Amino acid sequence: MSNATVDLVCGPADPLPGSEQSYRITGLLGSGGQADVYQAVRVSAGISSAPLTVKVFRPNPADTREHQYRSWDKGDAVLMDLHSRNVGSICRRIDAFYGRAPHPAGSPAQGDPVPFQVLEYLPGHDLRQLLSRRLGRVDAARTLRSVAEVMSAMHHPPTGAHPVLHMDLKPANVIIGPDGSAKVIDFTGARYHTPAHLTTIAYTRETAGPEAHQGTVGPAYDVHGFGSIAFYLVTGASARTDSPGQEQSVPWARLRRHPVLEAHPRLREHLTAPLDDDPTNRPRTEELPRWIAELCSVMARAGLPDLGVDWGGPVRRPPEPETAATVRLDMPVVPPTSVIPGPVAGGTRVMEAGMSPTSMSPANAVQEKPIAGRVRVPDQDQLMAQKQREGFSPGRSNGPEPGRGPIPRLRLAHDPEEPDEKALERAERTPLLGPPGSLAKGFELSVIGGLFSLVMWLLLTVSQGLDSLTSQVLSYLVVVGVAIGLFFLVRLAGGMFWGRLLHAKRKTARLAHLASGIFLVMVGISYIQQFSWSWLDIDFEWFDWITGLFG
Repeated sequence: MSNATVDLVCGPADPLPGSEQSYRITGLLGSGGQADVYQAVRVSAGISSAPLTVKVFRPNPADTREHQYRSWDKGDAVLMDLHSRNVGSICRRIDAFYGRAPHPAGSPAQGDPVPFQVLEYLPGHDLRQLLSRRLGRVDAARTLRSVAEVMSAMHHPPTGAHPVLHMDLKPANVIIGPDGSAKVIDFTGARYHTPAHLTTIAYTRETAGPEAHQGTVGPAYDVHGFGSIAFYLVTGASARTDSPGQEQSVPWARLRRHPVLEAHPRLREHLTAPLDDDPTNRPRTEELPRWIAELCSVMARAGLPDLGVDWGGPVRRPPEPETAATVRLDMPVVPPTSVIPGPVAGGTRVMEAGMSPTSMSPANAVQEKPIAGRVRVPDQDQLMAQKQREGFSPGRSNGPEPGRGPIPRLRLAHDPEEPDEKALERAERTPLLGPPGSLAKGFELSVIGGLFSLVMWLLLTVSQGLDSLTSQVLSYLVVVGVAIGLFFLVRLAGGMFWGRLLHAKRKTARLAHLASGIFLVMVGISYIQQFSWSWLDIDFEWFDWITGLFG
């Protein structure tokens, strides 16, 4: 999407004549914190390539050039590596070079060389623009799965490759293409997950995790960014915010308390799990596909107002105001070359300040066909005149007949079955065993108790002989079964009390694991009390001989 038409050239600063005019810039796509992003084509012998994206570094006068260039080079190296690994759903890197600032064709380039990055051109809009301006609809499950797949490829690379952190996942860095596909962009702040690379941490206040202020980030930092994308898809608002009029006791923005989530505790608990202030309480990257499926299931039954996001279930649209024409008209799709007015703070595709308002007006944009799945209706005055020519005369209804009940809702054959109130109530209940992934947190307590009881059981079995080994094994399997049953009993009791009665978040299963661990330790102690130590008798006559030497 081009925001403004420009006519400049740029290219690498090398000895080849004309190299600094090898890219022809045709439009400004946006401006971020460190770079300006343009639409361009590669020109060779007068022949232009398909559209490309050219990212031009913008130096910060408050920092040294060397430090900024090294930081840029780290992000470029990571993106090049991800491209070579064939990671899908990312913006592909095509080229990189050092060159002077874009300049008019025919005029000499000025200034010192700065880094350039050439990327594939992605038509479409980022998530924030798409939803805030109602430019189209978003398939939530497809979008979240694409982001999760990118995270999995970064955090769990193939053998020999190094893990990567994006560190700036947010709605503005996810582009939705015309076909509905989602791609992650802006790897400027991406780093290898190693201390030598993590000398700086990318941070966006509305979407980043608090651990950035401690200077220790890991894959959970990207999980928080993923959670901010899901939060935006559900609420249309940023995940974190600074509450006006309240004193900030911490340096990071607090998690937003949205009225939609406050009215749906089950949804709130599930949606805010990846946004927990404590990184250890967030779902792991490999747990996100199951988390996405659960979120789509909850959203499909929640019946929330339509924000332009499809969750795989019936959508409740907000009521239309009563006007002369109550049939909703469609909003046309904005073509890639049309203009979107106004800047979007903090995004990657933002209009540069000072740009001519006339060049930003959408009045001259060419409207394409409406969004698929909606209907364009003719002007209501023309429609009424046509019906009157056909013999139709408007009138008023006499109202329903006396004794007639409410008019039943019209249902179509392909309409999904609507759940009854009891089904909705059951869907809103907090799971007794806790959210996905919580059962494994605290597992080390059960392991410690299990290992202790196992070692004591082995010693007891050896001391009593192996004649009754079968009965000994069966007795220990019964002990393990009782420990597992005790774990789930404590977990279910906690679900009834903490989850259902107190509506508290249950992020771990440490209490249930602690109960089973203590039980197994007590069993191990009971084994010790049954020991027969005769099998450990040792002849110490040699020790008496040694002590006799020193009489």
